Amino acid sequence: MAFGSLAFHTKLRILRWLTRLLAWLDRKRHPVSTITPTSQISIPSTLSAFPGNFDLHIYHPPGYNQSSTEKGEAPYPVVIVLHGGGWCVGHARHDERFIETVTQRGRAVVVAVNYRLAPEHAYPVPLLDCVDAMLYIWKNATAMGVDKHRTFITGFSVGGQMAFASQYWLAQAIAQHEHPQIDRASLGTVKAITAFYPPMDLTKTRAQRAASNPAFMALKKKPASSSKLIGDIFDRAYFWNLPDTIDKSQICISPGLAPLEMMSRALPNHIYVKLAGLDPLLAEGKAAAAQFEAAGKHVECEVVENVPHYWDHLGKTEHEKTLRSRVYEKAADEMEEVLRNVNKL
Repeated sequence: MAFGSLAFHTKLRILRWLTRLLAWLDRKRHPVSTITPTSQISIPSTLSAFPGNFDLHIYHPPGYNQSSTEKGEAPYPVVIVLHGGGWCVGHARHDERFIETVTQRGRAVVVAVNYRLAPEHAYPVPLLDCVDAMLYIWKNATAMGVDKHRTFITGFSVGGQMAFASQYWLAQAIAQHEHPQIDRASLGTVKAITAFYPPMDLTKTRAQRAASNPAFMALKKKPASSSKLIGDIFDRAYFWNLPDTIDKSQICISPGLAPLEMMSRALPNHIYVKLAGLDPLLAEGKAAAAQFEAAGKHVECEVVENVPHYWDHLGKTEHEKTLRSRVYEKAADEMEEVLRNVNKL
């Protein structure tokens, strides 16, 4: 192994350890009261060139009754959650605070996807695992007690990026009659996407992104979540062993750059974008939201001021705890509003 590669993997191991530590500290400071996966299943990759399995963590709401759906009662909507971590760190259970907010309302089943991580599984493996997870849920919707035509996708950071990219990838595969393993008869319907501070334009350098947000540039002490060191690890890991000349304007890499026609055709009618005011990704998030609206989507773009990228997973103060609860509750409210409109049809 070359020294450069050894140095990179050492940094990555440290970053993964720190991510687990921060998740533990956040739980210690502000315990997640009741949430734990109801079940965990391992599913096979069918779309990636790299065979293997990955886990789905399934969370049932209080009072969930599988037998009621088997008796013909309306099945539960399903919320698919895609975690963040630059495609190379993080875990499906790191979003359990948000998952608890959704499940405690008693109206949806949540499935968190523990997709395989780069660089061991570089682009496009994490993305294809997310598509595979969605297809698996739809194909097994009856057994899982969920309504595949009331699917919601929520993603944090790169999870938000893959929420959009997964829809483009699937739309292209269907239009081009590729991947015969996709069971077209079992396809479901995504009703809304909620994306927290997603990276939407990977053609920009880290320096260009930082310069696009004067509030970030004015900070005397830059947040660790937006440091160049961590950003470089993320970028190198996701495109590991791929040519430096890879076209990062591809819509499955930079979903904010997709043509309006693709946005109109592939994305759900309701899109909610939650951005951080001190995030270098702020400008590209706003630009993507404007494009979604130009494509005819109902878009709500909220900027949470004075917080950095990934702020809701790094909360240290009571104010941040309260702010996180407010933002999560609003996201759950928005899902319920979409459901009410769907139920009127």
